[in-house]
Amino acid sequence: MTLVLWSYQLMDHSPNSQSRQFFDTALKSFPFVTAVLPSLKERKWPLSPYRKLSKRVEWLRKYLDITPGECVAFYYAHDASSEHTAQAFMQALSAKRNICYGDSPGFLYPPTKPPAPTFDISLRGLKHLFWFSRVNIANDWITAETALTVIDFDDLDCSLPYPEHTIIPSEILVQTLTTLKRFFAPVLQLEQDIGTRSKTEPTWLLILSNFTSSKLTDESDELELYVQICKEHVAPGGTILIKKHAGTPAAFVEQLVQRLDSYHAKKLPERLDSLPIEFLGHVLESCGIISVSSASALLSLLQAPHLIHALTAQNIEKFFRPAYKDYMTLANEKILKKTRHTLPTLRSTPLRTE
Repeated sequence: MTLVLWSYQLMDHSPNSQSRQFFDTALKSFPFVTAVLPSLKERKWPLSPYRKLSKRVEWLRKYLDITPGECVAFYYAHDASSEHTAQAFMQALSAKRNICYGDSPGFLYPPTKPPAPTFDISLRGLKHLFWFSRVNIANDWITAETALTVIDFDDLDCSLPYPEHTIIPSEILVQTLTTLKRFFAPVLQLEQDIGTRSKTEPTWLLILSNFTSSKLTDESDELELYVQICKEHVAPGGTILIKKHAGTPAAFVEQLVQRLDSYHAKKLPERLDSLPIEFLGHVLESCGIISVSSASALLSLLQAPHLIHALTAQNIEKFFRPAYKDYMTLANEKILKKTRHTLPTLRSTPLRTE
């Protein structure tokens, strides 16, 4: 089995990146997996999403040294970005089966070719026209026939050609996390340190999203969103640990820590930035958890007893761009609904410092 890593963060492909270190460590649990991580130069040029899809396909066939049709199954992470890197791999491999994982932990998108954009003389219109030129290939658009997700958000439009949906049992999720964690000593030490602290002082873990990077809002509004949420749920003087999102710049987190000056706020150690929050099982059990994304539904499966999904309809109306308010409202309702269903003991009253 071969695992090929492509990251939208260019520097993940640098020689000593945290992502490289993460996979080197994680794959010790799975000796039958061979990891292939293209170099920074390969990621910036032949595998760049700014390059035409057909050119990426040609390069991948040589790079992977595989004859189309030889691959038994191709698994890929499914998202709604316009980069279409997975399509480049599917075109190059012509695998017998194509299987996608839902956008963590379970959102799915129609696996259809991007439609030709309408003529629109604007920056947005020109951008859409450019991206369409990158994927305007003669070959048939390849789609996954099966999708694997941890949670079923029940949000699929039956009129669209979604792949067949299979739910990964939660016990498999827990077992996999347990297997992976054995090789991450810093995680085990951090869990112990935070667990000891939380016994003497209420401690909160704030999980950031990437709303600014996703163009759903701007930096100032996202910062203010987190500040308002902390004011609502944590009393002044409380301890707040910040878990950075993979797509969040370090400078953003520094600004947030400064804005949370009425708390003991600090970022989790940098060496843990590339690790999924689900690794911190004991922390999830002992601390208050503040989440604003679909992570809430996933953490519900892990039985975090002090979990609060803090994003509200009022937050969306106040802090998000008008073009995305309806989208965010619908997505947030799905998350809230599934979070409540999977965690009946969800606390409605936050922990407070005395």
